[in-house]
Amino acid sequence: MRAEALKWVADALVLLGLVAVTVSVVGIIRLPGILMRVHAAGQAVFVGVVIILMGAVGSGQWPLMGRALLVAVFLMLTAPMSAHSIARAAAREQGEAVAEEVDAGE
Repeated sequence: MRAEALKWVADALVLLGLVAVTVSVVGIIRLPGILMRVHAAGQAVFVGVVIILMGAVGSGQWPLMGRALLVAVFLMLTAPMSAHSIARAAAREQGEAVAEEVDAGE
């Protein structure tokens, strides 16, 4: 009974992650500015894919669980940094004001 409930929860997480990724893709296509599109893309990775990976963890297969957790941690560490770098480059390209780095010695 418990294993069956865990399987249903895992399937629901995968479905929820797919919905989040789909909404983010629609946002990437429909949003007007590049910064808004980068935000939608970052949310697709951070929210959608990580939820799908958590559903994979609930599958009960140990090798898959370990890999899914490692990928989820890697995405949680790198997705915000990559989205920030892309947004900063886009803002500089558009000529928007971007805060300059401040030297700690000043």
